[in-house]
Amino acid sequence: MQLPLPSPGLGAMWSLLPLLLFLSSSLLAATTVAYDLWYTECASNTNYTRGGAFQANLDALLSSLPAAAAASSGFADNFTGAAPDQAYGLAQCRGDVNASTCLACLDGAARHMAATCPGQKDAMLIYDECLLRHSNASFLGAADASVRFCAWNPQNATQPEEFRTRLGALMGNLTARAAFASPRMFAAGKAAVSPFANVYGMAQCTRDLADDDCNRCLDGVVAFIPNCCDGKQGGRVIARSCSIRFEVYSFYDALGAQEAMSPAAAPVPGGGPTNGSGHSVDGNTGSSSHTVRTALLVAIPVAVALLLLVAVFLFLCRRNRQLHKHVQVASSVHEDEEDMRSSESLLYDLSTLRAATDNFSEENKLGEGGFGPVYKGTLQDGQDIAVKRLSATSQQG
Repeated sequence: MQLPLPSPGLGAMWSLLPLLLFLSSSLLAATTVAYDLWYTECASNTNYTRGGAFQANLDALLSSLPAAAAASSGFADNFTGAAPDQAYGLAQCRGDVNASTCLACLDGAARHMAATCPGQKDAMLIYDECLLRHSNASFLGAADASVRFCAWNPQNATQPEEFRTRLGALMGNLTARAAFASPRMFAAGKAAVSPFANVYGMAQCTRDLADDDCNRCLDGVVAFIPNCCDGKQGGRVIARSCSIRFEVYSFYDALGAQEAMSPAAAPVPGGGPTNGSGHSVDGNTGSSSHTVRTALLVAIPVAVALLLLVAVFLFLCRRNRQLHKHVQVASSVHEDEEDMRSSESLLYDLSTLRAATDNFSEENKLGEGGFGPVYKGTLQDGQDIAVKRLSATSQQG
């Protein structure tokens, strides 16, 4: 007796089962995104007792800060508990990243911190997209410009002298804008080195700082560039309270950066703990929201994977024929005009700057850093700007 052979469509379905399982597992894995960790600091001389009051306060703080920062344009600082077991914390995302990326980065940082610095009262993790810091002593509002980390691109810049000049001017302008003219203390832009090459830069301070403290911190890390990455195509310098980066390619989101530098980017009241909030955190509320968020991150991709499997099964049964796999890959690269506008706005001729600042009058002077005095000004179209006038005696930049 001869057994009937399975239909071609059913056989194709079974042959695709491993692929379908792989796709579903890939969807699950996509919920865990790896972010680049650039700096880790664990103070080994500040241990706390496991299961004690400080750990309870710290757990409540770390469970609440990521969501609070994501809901408040990428920044939150806070403290929990009472002395001597108070826990202070700060969470901040890079100015150009969106809320979902901010939340994912800070959530991962909180989990990684518990594993990387177990039992430490004072710790800090700095990623490409976010930073998270906690301590048993208040550090909020205190500028720390000591360089903790630097890195560089091994490739040398072409036209090194012109590159240094353009980079110095760009980072000086970004420093002034981040400190005095950006609600998120973040600035990004580019400058032309040649008709066919640009240098891109970014500067950011933690938003618990005063404007002048941010300016001094950024002046310090910019001045460190010759010690770290002189003549290189890219580099970054990181301090606890501020950081800078430059590259010969665009490494930030142009639209996100433009929004972050806009006055409309200021935090929305009631969106969560923000700069100087100083309120204690209800640990139960933070833990519950964190649990619900985690459950959603797991449940949604599982449901999508199951729906995908069912859809493929029904399709194969109805068609009852050999399935051909088609993979279409499409990519496009788009340089948004806003990037050009953002960068071009950083370079003006001298007459325009004199008119905007009333010939650099003392009434318009905002402050002074290592590069020279900084003036506020207003362009003819009504746009407010901050202008750093390089000192003739400055050796920086």
